[in-house]
Amino acid sequence: MNINRQVTIFFAALAILGATLGQAMAGNSSAHFCSQTAQTLFQACHFDVKDDFKETKAKCINVIDQEARTECFDMARAARREDWKGCRDQRGARFEVCDLIGEQRYADPLLDPDIAFIDPGEIGTSYDPNHYVNMTVGHTYVLRAGEDFEETVIVHVTNQIREAEGYDEPVLCRVVVDAVMIAEEEEEDSSIEWGAQEVTDDYFAQDDSGIVYYCGEIARNFEDGYLNNLDGSFFSGVDFAKAGVLVRQYPSVGQVDRQEYAIAEAEDVVEVIDLTAVPSEEEGGQNPNDPSFACDGDAVGDCLKTFDSSALDPEATEYKYYRKGVGFVLAVAMENGEISGEREELVCVGDSLDILSTTACGLDNVEELLEKLCALSPDAFCPDDA
Repeated sequence: MNINRQVTIFFAALAILGATLGQAMAGNSSAHFCSQTAQTLFQACHFDVKDDFKETKAKCINVIDQEARTECFDMARAARREDWKGCRDQRGARFEVCDLIGEQRYADPLLDPDIAFIDPGEIGTSYDPNHYVNMTVGHTYVLRAGEDFEETVIVHVTNQIREAEGYDEPVLCRVVVDAVMIAEEEEEDSSIEWGAQEVTDDYFAQDDSGIVYYCGEIARNFEDGYLNNLDGSFFSGVDFAKAGVLVRQYPSVGQVDRQEYAIAEAEDVVEVIDLTAVPSEEEGGQNPNDPSFACDGDAVGDCLKTFDSSALDPEATEYKYYRKGVGFVLAVAMENGEISGEREELVCVGDSLDILSTTACGLDNVEELLEKLCALSPDAFCPDDA
């Protein structure tokens, strides 16, 4: 039998099986909805791989040079094998999430009538900020990230608010801009030129108990100085996307939360590992940039350690450290469960963009950096009197 015919029959059988399972489970309160979702997405992934392969094959057919055409077909088949493996890995990762959080349908926390969301403008006045994520307007911090710390990440809490869509009661989400910048030295005069790698508008809400919720994000991804895509973007209440818990005010060890739930677009999960955490020597040790960024292992709640993962990229996970009263201080990246050596470290923190000009941040050509940031995100980074 022709291999394509076999593949078609195989996928048709999967589709029929999925439909039969769906009908059988629709009225069953004990149905494995989480696993059913994972299996359905596995089937969708295989169909996407098949479509991508056929499209690439069509392109290869039209390559004039025979050697290049053969190479094109070989690359298409190799990509198909790798993509099929990716489908299996994603399914496995989603099943692991089901084991952690249970099989129930995921409920959007923004719809919970027992949660009292607050006006973000009251954070820092009527309500204290979350212990680990400060959403007071103006709060700014700088991180260094990347294999060689080539990335500079500026996170700034703006005065902008976006209301979540599709909810009976208004949920106001603070806009926090996260800009990943690269400083490149010009050969002619050794001056520093700043370029954008990613600029993201994150939307966070806080309730009256201090829990911070992730309402969504608009991720602008750049390549060679030009906007390339908006991959990873979602907003709760739009196209069935749901909010999640970014970080709790009083987390407990073993607690697992979905941070965001936009199927096949954003599926991050966070697990609380430790409340008295200290980065190990294997992880590269403490954050060295400021004594106040180091974790005191003797103080309960001093440093929160989480394990962060996404079913969309199951090979890439990380440990994150948050110091109470300071916020995020360190991330340790892992690849296939092994520490990769790549880290993200807090460098400086302040209550306004003025912190960027201080020696603590150690940034070059801050004026040019601010001009670039202003051009990329005017509402966040342009002076009010500009």
